[in-house]
Amino acid sequence: MFVKFCFYVLSAVVVKEVLGHGMMMKPPNRSSLWRFNLSLVFNYDDNQNYCGGLSVQTGNGGNCGVCGDSYTDPHPQDNENTGKYGVGIVVETYQAGSVIEVRINLTANHIGQFSYSLCVLENPDGPESGEDCFMPLSLEDGSSHYNVAKDEFDIFNRVQLPADVKCERCVLRWHYRAGNNWGQCDDGSYATGCGPQETFRSCADVAIV
Repeated sequence: MFVKFCFYVLSAVVVKEVLGHGMMMKPPNRSSLWRFNLSLVFNYDDNQNYCGGLSVQTGNGGNCGVCGDSYTDPHPQDNENTGKYGVGIVVETYQAGSVIEVRINLTANHIGQFSYSLCVLENPDGPESGEDCFMPLSLEDGSSHYNVAKDEFDIFNRVQLPADVKCERCVLRWHYRAGNNWGQCDDGSYATGCGPQETFRSCADVAIV
């Protein structure tokens, strides 16, 4: 049974462990479920699902595990379905076609952009099939992404679910492309936010009826 303990109370217990950078807390992502149910495996680094880090991700050709693990980690990866933290707990049930509220907690703000996507889990006994499973979602205003202001840390987004998708097990994914590194832009100039940037991801198990 999914027990909803107060996030603020539990996070105070481990505040000294929090270093950066961010995670999806509503609906609760797989790596953070222990903050709501203490019988689950703890992950004090649940805010660091960042593809192994920028240098690792760059070395992997810019690729990332579907739920934020290093791309080359063996399957099931820790944050994939059936992985260490992907234990199959459905944390929210939504109505098809509804607008849902998503809460993101940034423990370190790297500006940049958020986007969201959805995967209908084809096999509940195995990991997600890959990037092709994830369909992009829009925000309530129709935009494809949310621009993060430099002073934001507790962020609420309203995300539009498709009207024609229903599932007993879907995976809602938050994708955060940071924008605080200096790099080369497409036009050959250099600026903050250009070139390779850190990527963070969170996956949550949901149902849509």
